[in-house]
Amino acid sequence: MVTASGAWYFLHANHTAPAPSNAAAPAEATRLSMVVLAFANLSNDDPSQDYFADGITENPTTDLSRIRNSFVIARNTAFTFKGKNTDAREIGKELGVRNVLEGLVQRDQNRVRINAQLIDAKSGAHFWADRFEEDVADLFKVQDQVVARLANTLGHELVKAEAETSARSKKPDAIDLTMHGLALVWQAAQAPTKDTLDAALALFEQALKIDPNDADALAGDADTYMMEYALGWTNSETDYDAKIVGQTDRAIALAPNTVRAYLVKSFYLTISGRAKQGLGVADAGLVINPNFPGLYATRGAAETAIARFEQAKIDVQQAMRLSPRDPGFGFWHMQLGLAEQGLGHFDAAIEEYHKSIDMGFRTYIPYAGLAAIFALEGQMEKAKSALAEARRLNPNLTIKWLNEGSLQIPSLLEGLRKAGLEEQ
Repeated sequence: MVTASGAWYFLHANHTAPAPSNAAAPAEATRLSMVVLAFANLSNDDPSQDYFADGITENPTTDLSRIRNSFVIARNTAFTFKGKNTDAREIGKELGVRNVLEGLVQRDQNRVRINAQLIDAKSGAHFWADRFEEDVADLFKVQDQVVARLANTLGHELVKAEAETSARSKKPDAIDLTMHGLALVWQAAQAPTKDTLDAALALFEQALKIDPNDADALAGDADTYMMEYALGWTNSETDYDAKIVGQTDRAIALAPNTVRAYLVKSFYLTISGRAKQGLGVADAGLVINPNFPGLYATRGAAETAIARFEQAKIDVQQAMRLSPRDPGFGFWHMQLGLAEQGLGHFDAAIEEYHKSIDMGFRTYIPYAGLAAIFALEGQMEKAKSALAEARRLNPNLTIKWLNEGSLQIPSLLEGLRKAGLEEQ
C-alpha cells in the first residue's frame, strides 16, 4: 500500500558532488552514485532548443541528488562531456560512479519526445530505458512533468539495482538492509503477501539494530506495520500507534525531509479513522516534495474517507502522471474504484477494481467493492463470490471493522450488507 509507493524513500540528503579534474577516482564507486550526461538535442532544424535539452538534463541532477545517501556528479562537471563520444565505462571510472544516465530530446511543433537510458558504468550494459512523450502546450510545465516522471522512475530503478547488490553483501550495513527492505515493500505493494512483508520487516529491524537512529529504516519498519494493518493481517499484541505513528514521528524528528514517513503516517491515520489528520500530514509532506507521487495517492485516500470523491480522483490521477511505472499502480486503481463508487459511478468503479486485481493488487478491498456493487445491481451470485474472496483475504472483515477505518462509503456498506457481510 505504499505506494502508496513512490521512489524517494531516501529523500532528505542533498548530495551533489563536484568532481575536480585533479582528484583521483575512488577505488570503488559508491552506491547510488551517478552522473546525468547532457541530453542530446535531435531537433536539428532548431538548434536553439538546446536550452530545453539542457534543462531536461539539469533538473534530474537536482532531484536525484536529494536521494538520501546518493552521490550525484554536479551539472558543471557532467556538461564537460557534452558532444563527446565517450564510453560510459570510461566516464564511470573517471568520475567514480556506478551509473551513467544519458538521453535524447526531440521536439516538433506539438510534441516533445525524450528517450533515456541508465547504464552500468562497470559493464557498459543498459539496465533500464524508457521513453517519455508529452504534448507541448506549456513548455516549462512539460519540462517539469517530464523531469518529475523521469526522476521518480529512476529512483525506483536505482534503489532496486542497489538492493540486488545489497542482498549479495556478506556484511550489509544499515543502508544495505534498508534498501533491500524497501525493494521487498515495493514487491508487496504490487502483489501483497504476508511472507514478503515479514521478510521486509526483518530487514528493517536488523538495520535498526545496527543504527537505531536511521530515519529511513524507522520509516520502512513503520511501513510494514501500516501495510499489515491496512490489509487486515493484524496481531492483537501489536501497538500499531506506537509502531507506526511513534516511529514515523521519530524519523521526522531525526530527518525532517523523510517524506516516506509522512506518507506512512498519513495513510495509517486515514485507515484508522482519523482521515482529517491524515490529510494534514499528507499536505505537510507535499510541502517538502510536491513531486512525490505516493503522497498524492495518500491524500486521495484521505479525501475519499471524508467523501470528497472528485478531489480524491484528481489526487490519485496526479500520482499516476508523476510515476507512470510505479509499483503502486494497482493500489492506485483500487483507490480510483473507491472514489468512483462513492460518486455512484458503478461501471467505472468495476473497471478500476478489475484493473487493480489484474495488476496484482489482490487484496480484500477491490473484491469487497465488487461484492457491494454486484449486490446493489442484483447480481447476487457474483456478489457472494466476490465477498467470499474478500473474506478469505481478510478474515477480520465485518461491517464493524470497516466502520472503524476509512471505508465508510455508504454504497459500499449498503452493498456489503446486502451481499451478506456480517455486522461484527
